[in-house]
Amino acid sequence: MSKSYNKKSVALAQLETALRLFQEDDLFSAGTLAGAAEEILGGLVRAKGDDNSLDSLKKAAVAIHYHLHGPSIPPKAFANRANLFRNWLKHLNAPGPPAITFDLREEVVDLLNRAVDNHWTLEKSLSPAMEEFSKAQRR
Repeated sequence: MSKSYNKKSVALAQLETALRLFQEDDLFSAGTLAGAAEEILGGLVRAKGDDNSLDSLKKAAVAIHYHLHGPSIPPKAFANRANLFRNWLKHLNAPGPPAITFDLREEVVDLLNRAVDNHWTLEKSLSPAMEEFSKAQRR
């Protein structure tokens, strides 16, 4: 039987599952789902006319770089770095080498934070799992 689904509900399910998998230490799966949720929720935030988490990160990074080093750097350079791990997880032919070095837990935490931030921007609320994750990051 066919059923209709909307992107926001799917992204929320992906995010909630990513948070559970993170707690279970299944970091590759958590990162893949967090990246998918972050991308969908970020697009919905932009569609509302707001800056999503990545947009805010890019603006801050460009401003800080300019303050410290003078010449500006394209926001895309920061976006490419911020999305390197997410894209490497999702795509066989992602730009760059077939193997990369990274701090797995830190990359997944970054994706989860971005997804939670985007959810907050859309809904102005957090689920219990999002609250627990966010509080744990401040300890």
